[in-house]
Amino acid sequence: MKLSEIATYVEGKISSSSISLSEYVTTDSLLPNKEGRTMATNLPPVVCSLTHYQEGDVLVANIRPYLKKIWIADKKGGCSSDVLVFRAKDGCNSFFLYALLLQDGFFNHTMKGAKGSKMPRGDKNQIMRYELPTFSPEEQENIGNIAISITNKLRLNRAINHNLPMLVHSSTVAEVRLAV
Repeated sequence: MKLSEIATYVEGKISSSSISLSEYVTTDSLLPNKEGRTMATNLPPVVCSLTHYQEGDVLVANIRPYLKKIWIADKKGGCSSDVLVFRAKDGCNSFFLYALLLQDGFFNHTMKGAKGSKMPRGDKNQIMRYELPTFSPEEQENIGNIAISITNKLRLNRAINHNLPMLVHSSTVAEVRLAV
């Protein structure tokens, strides 16, 4: 089975004036090594047309695919043209699609068809020829749920780790106050 049998590229558009900063996704706001996304630093300076993604769509940076920038949308919004938006076709679970695209094999396949040396870009037609194993609907749901559960736990762990320096500082301040 090929990727094109279970997913399509989203072609729908939305105006940049119709979204908030928290809904805007760029290749820079997608984090490397499959770590999701962060808030974009700014909206486009001029009103423009963006790819309109929906909750459950899978967004993948198409510049330097070896950086493995991927995120499953938890809201609707718009993204730059350098971000590919995959939508699961009817009969395919979007979490399962995300689990498939998380695989290193997907990024390796994308790099095989990439064009350019300094800033390689994946070939959209070649990407859709990515070969996939076939799973029953129940297996798709189980695989997708496991992938989302792991992703959510990793996101929570990163947030906790990000806050550890502040917690150490606040407990040190509290110890000093108690000592005085």
